Amino acid sequence: MTINKIIIFILLVPFFLCGQVLIPNVSIDSERIESSYLPEIEELEQQIAQYIQTESFSDETYDFQIPYRISIFVRSIDESGTDRVYTCEAFFTNDYDQRYYDPQWKFEYSSGSSLYRSMGIFNPLTDIIDYYGYLIVGTELDAIELLGGNAIFEKANQIIQRSQSSRWSSGWRSRIADFESITRNYRLRKARFYLSEAFWAVEDQKKDLALSKLKESLSLIQEIIRIRNKDKFTNDFIESHYKDAEYFLSALKDTSFMPLYRDITPNEKKYFDSIVDKYY
Repeated sequence: MTINKIIIFILLVPFFLCGQVLIPNVSIDSERIESSYLPEIEELEQQIAQYIQTESFSDETYDFQIPYRISIFVRSIDESGTDRVYTCEAFFTNDYDQRYYDPQWKFEYSSGSSLYRSMGIFNPLTDIIDYYGYLIVGTELDAIELLGGNAIFEKANQIIQRSQSSRWSSGWRSRIADFESITRNYRLRKARFYLSEAFWAVEDQKKDLALSKLKESLSLIQEIIRIRNKDKFTNDFIESHYKDAEYFLSALKDTSFMPLYRDITPNEKKYFDSIVDKYY
């Protein structure tokens, strides 16, 4: 991944004309479903994208844009009177270092329905879209400000609370476990921010500061691995960011941080050897 693509995800992108944060890319796979439902499914796909474009997912402290890809796989559609209940699997991602899998997402939808943000009663369609959107935005804000995602994570928590008293409470055990893994892993949350600071320091030509912040970030990841091995979200972070090592080698002309990269990503020895040979 080039440094330009890395920086677009961790730096602010100012001066957009609107407060839109999440840029939707929605796809719905319906191979198992009768063809008579296809027009409604196409409509649903468009409605979800429009909903994301319309609603706010941030506290508007910062202006920035994040890809929000939702890949939905419809497994069944059950008719119940005038209501249709969709049962789906879905993946939610920022197309970078955040990936969420929901194995059983159930919601009602019928052609002609409009999507709206629920402020009271739990809505199994839009509240799940919001829930994962808030996780993505909150984690991105953690990379911009130390623990900066707290206010957005609280919005996700409010959805959790609403869901518990609804008839759509299934599936929330695993969602809550993921939420706690993300929000309570303060080492990972800090590591995201320190990595951003390392990039910013390089841009400001403060190489000593960049080296210090990079080592702080990598040391926190090391601690996570020692304490609990790699949890899923730490592993996603490592997988998405270990190739940052080449950028820092090139920019800092220093190899003192490389043992940390090697320690947290032992299976990438050939890659690390190759970039050290390239620059030294």
